[in-house]
Amino acid sequence: MRVVRRRILWNNLANMRFSSRTLFILCVLAYGAEAHAQSAESEQPGLEDRAAAYHAFMLGRSLEGAGDLDGAVASYTQATQLDPSASGIWAELAGLYARRSQPDEAIVAGSAALDLDPNDKDAHRILGLVYAARAGSQDSQDSQVEADVELAVEHLERARNPVLPDAGLYLTLGRLYVATGQTENAIEVLTEVLEAEPQFTQALAMLAAAHEARSEWSAAVAAYERAVLLSPRRARYRRRLAASLVNAGQRDRALEVLRELVVVRDDDVGAWFQLAELELESDNYDAAETAARRVVELEPEGLRGSFMLSRVLGATGRYRAMVDTLLPLVGRVRDSGSAPAQLASLLQRLSAAYHSLGNLGQAVDALTEAASLVPSNLALQVQLAQVYLEAGRLDEAAGIVARARAARPESLALLRLQAQTLLAKGEVGDAVSLLEDARIQHADRPIAHVALAGVYSDNDRVDDAVQVLTEAEQRFPDSRLITFQLGAVFERVRRYTEAEQAFRRVLDRNPEDAPALNYLGYMLAELGERLDESVLLIQRALELDPKNGSYLDSLGWAYFKQDRLELAESPLREASDQLQSNSVVQDHMGDLLFRLERYAEAISAWDRALAGDGDGLDLSAVEAKIRDARTRLEP
Repeated sequence: MRVVRRRILWNNLANMRFSSRTLFILCVLAYGAEAHAQSAESEQPGLEDRAAAYHAFMLGRSLEGAGDLDGAVASYTQATQLDPSASGIWAELAGLYARRSQPDEAIVAGSAALDLDPNDKDAHRILGLVYAARAGSQDSQDSQVEADVELAVEHLERARNPVLPDAGLYLTLGRLYVATGQTENAIEVLTEVLEAEPQFTQALAMLAAAHEARSEWSAAVAAYERAVLLSPRRARYRRRLAASLVNAGQRDRALEVLRELVVVRDDDVGAWFQLAELELESDNYDAAETAARRVVELEPEGLRGSFMLSRVLGATGRYRAMVDTLLPLVGRVRDSGSAPAQLASLLQRLSAAYHSLGNLGQAVDALTEAASLVPSNLALQVQLAQVYLEAGRLDEAAGIVARARAARPESLALLRLQAQTLLAKGEVGDAVSLLEDARIQHADRPIAHVALAGVYSDNDRVDDAVQVLTEAEQRFPDSRLITFQLGAVFERVRRYTEAEQAFRRVLDRNPEDAPALNYLGYMLAELGERLDESVLLIQRALELDPKNGSYLDSLGWAYFKQDRLELAESPLREASDQLQSNSVVQDHMGDLLFRLERYAEAISAWDRALAGDGDGLDLSAVEAKIRDARTRLEP
């Protein structure tokens, strides 16, 4: 053992970097430890030497207590010379070095103690804690960290004492176990120390973290709840409890925890941010906005508050306010030289806001910059190509698609985008051939059948579209997408009974399918049939997605058809504000305003309809309505 330990001791020295003075001290210590180990094997000290060693040892303790640490080191060293067989003296010296934040000297002294007594728990404890602390040092190299963690675990395991568990030791060992993925061992040691010290909140929090790592959410919740009960003012425990509650499927309880926390700790920016995110995910938009704005107040120069606020504004369709929030944020991130991916993410959101406002040029500019920052991001390239298509920049869209397909020839999404590009350029035959091949190549993907049916339907091949979707529905009986698309094809060619049957099949499989509820409700409203049912269907869709602009337009239009104009204006106004480039939505708003005899406002809405995307709009009819409204404005 002595030869092995000597090798470890000198290897430790060889692998460390020291100043010349420190290296001299360590060499003296190492040499002294080795010499005394040899002396201890050759002869035992006499009674007089032991008494002197004890005196020097006690003097060292006294000097340490008085703050004379150099004197204490000298006394302990003298004690080791007088009684070289006493491992406890070396262990005490190691502990003193550890308390003085001299880890290298502590390691040498602790190793000397173990040379004399390999089972010295005090020495193992000190070495374990020293190695653990050094592993957590910011100056540590990755390879050294891994070695230090391994040594820390080895020594701390040897130092464990189930009869009298050392709280700090067990907590450190548990933390190392969690960090290295040994969560079962972590739970074991942390449970052991909590049996002796049930009010040890740090151990409870670490136990909860171990359960989190194993996705044992109920156990994590129980541990955090105990920690919160014992330390009610520790905001971190409450935040972690809320996160575990969400993962355990107890979202409402998580909201309660966070709402209570921000009342007690109004300046806890982390709690406000977490609350904003959870309120947004729960569709509590007003509460989410309040929380996000509080984050901005607490961190006026920070990024996360404004970013969260932009998410809330986007979810509620306030795209102009979203742009106004994101623009200064993008500027700050751009000026700070942050990671390109972070700036690209913000630009992507900014582009989406511009797109929703109908500002395709600005949407393209933002997305082009984002794509240039992270050229390997295929999703960004695809999104940019789609915006180019909408903006009529077909050659640029085609170039992006060609490059992307060369890198990912097997991608069905890219193949569909290439077909869209061909259609936009008027090359319908090539687009159809491409999607027919895709349907064969990706026969197991429902979207391949839907894409082909879509291009058939758009090019007056309705029977072919119906055949493709009918065969696909039989092959994929659980696919909502296929049946929904079949209903949409029937509706476009005014086969309303068959369309309704298809949408009913979707709702039979999932009564909470919001798109099917909305489509069926809107179709009935357009037909002017069963309007009460139409309203109920659309209201159910809005319960599932309260801020959806398309659903709000459907509801307002159904009310309009019922001649309930006082109810129609609010949802139509909200939809119009959200979907400013949607021609049909603006046309609906114009029709309502005309009926309310607000002719100037109606003309403005119809002008927006003419300037919009044009999808589904009868231009000559809208122009005739504008002429009619203008005559009514004449004195």
